[in-house]
Amino acid sequence: MKNKRWTSVFVILVFIFNFFVGFVHIKAADIYDDKGTKTNIDCNKNWTIKFNMELDESTVNTENVVVLDEKSNKVSVKVTLGNDKKSIVVTPNSYYATGKTYSLIIKDAVKTIWGNNLKKSAKMNFTIKSEEEVNSQYTVCIDAGHGGFDDGNVSAAGSKEKDINLAIALKTGKILKDNGVNVVYTRTSDSVSWNKNNELQGRFDISNNAKADYFVSLHCNTYTDTNVNGIETYYSDWDTTSQKIAKEVQNKIVSKTLRNDRGIKSALSNHEILRGTTAHAIMVELGFISNPLEGSIMDSSNFQQNSAEGIAEGILKSLNLIDKSKNITINSISNINNSITVGQPYSLPTNLQANMSDGSTKNVGVIWNVKSANTSIGGTYTFKGKVAGYAKEVILTLNVIGGSGGSNVICIDPGHGIGRDIGATGVGGLHEDDVTLNVGLKVGKILESNGVKVVYTRTKDERFNPLSVTESLQRRCDTSNNANAKYFVSIHCNSFESSGAYGTETLYFTDSQESKRLANAIQSNIIKEVGTTDRGLKDGNWLYVVNNTKATAVLTELGFLTNPGDAQKLTNNTYLDKYAKAIANGILQCLGK
Repeated sequence: MKNKRWTSVFVILVFIFNFFVGFVHIKAADIYDDKGTKTNIDCNKNWTIKFNMELDESTVNTENVVVLDEKSNKVSVKVTLGNDKKSIVVTPNSYYATGKTYSLIIKDAVKTIWGNNLKKSAKMNFTIKSEEEVNSQYTVCIDAGHGGFDDGNVSAAGSKEKDINLAIALKTGKILKDNGVNVVYTRTSDSVSWNKNNELQGRFDISNNAKADYFVSLHCNTYTDTNVNGIETYYSDWDTTSQKIAKEVQNKIVSKTLRNDRGIKSALSNHEILRGTTAHAIMVELGFISNPLEGSIMDSSNFQQNSAEGIAEGILKSLNLIDKSKNITINSISNINNSITVGQPYSLPTNLQANMSDGSTKNVGVIWNVKSANTSIGGTYTFKGKVAGYAKEVILTLNVIGGSGGSNVICIDPGHGIGRDIGATGVGGLHEDDVTLNVGLKVGKILESNGVKVVYTRTKDERFNPLSVTESLQRRCDTSNNANAKYFVSIHCNSFESSGAYGTETLYFTDSQESKRLANAIQSNIIKEVGTTDRGLKDGNWLYVVNNTKATAVLTELGFLTNPGDAQKLTNNTYLDKYAKAIANGILQCLGK
């Protein structure tokens, strides 16, 4: 009775097309052998067929669900039951041929879990996009290395790398354009739109703004041994697509030019050119311009045309590696916290793991604000990383522990007082260099009484010293660096054109967590001990002593000499003792004493 009742139930098939092609509803009463043809279909199209009842999994197979080509030959596909048990997913095992028409057939042998057969077989035809239609979806950024102020490498005959790179880049782009590919160039002439300080970022911006799928950078190699020759292609070692593109391009360019094949290589850490785009990036080294024979060959129009053809053919063959149906973006990237011992080598990572919008994870390239990490001095250091396609900065905190950098050597720097530099002058003719020396010597004595080794940048008035301000600043840095100091604490007093400005502030190196920790300890102790107004911590990245000392450096401004209230404290020996005690306590606190 139950089977008879279910036999009267119509089966509903829904063909779901990616790229918002829409839904096609096929009701049992309307099933025909041919449901028409769907056009402009992607070559890696997955079809999902939905039913209104659960299916018998044993009937969901490549005998009952088939794809035929134009000659009625079966196409190799994978047929699986959907997670909802009411759908069938048909996935091609290789790409459908561009411009060809295929037939998807659902045979009536497909059954429900109740044993019902589909009333009648259903067929739908679909035509794959032409090669021109497929290629027009892709954007390739061609980067002619160097240019403008930067000649790159130069051959013995005087040929410039920048000219060879540009010639091949333009020829490559033309071939790609002729094949329907969207092309953007980082430069199309010897002039460039960026300066030396942001050259790479200028190239990255062009690629990223164009939403390029591939970024192909062209260069000429060089080596001290002038016999070395051949072509090699670099890829991003965290990007399997980049590796496949590199292989295709390398094979094609070697085949076209008949030059020595040096193979494909994973990117070296200094190849930032492969880390700044959202595109899959490769770098082609066209040959060794340092080799007299190869340099001459590379300068020939024949080599340049053959190279361009090889690169373009490799790119065209690789376009189907990208699934354009997915628009996946970066959701988040976790910050990094690492610890090492002093002197231990540490390389900043070239790639990070990102959490993507579809729930997956993916390795992405990163460029840091510095080239390398100095691990010779103990402390906590912060590095900022930039990932293409991610708006936030990634923070890497490196804790360098122990060794000589963990010693108790502290450099106390009483500000000004060397040469004609007396610093600010305040109420009643109060001179800054007198105050800072008084407080600095008191700080040192407190530290020494607690077993801390102290070095001073000055211990007396040196107003008659002939050093310039810059020379005196460097001497202070040298004193700290030669002593391998852990902390460099510079003591100063503030001033302003208005007597209404008052309070204490401390400047620190914003890229160093240890500098911030030291600054915060000194600042909070001064506010607590002396009772001055808290003006907070300030950015001290611009300070000469911060940028030229190996030690963790801070500079504290005790108060305003131009404010009557602050000046009164800065002339009172009791308060000067409190300032010194507060600074020393902040240092001792950070030393764990």
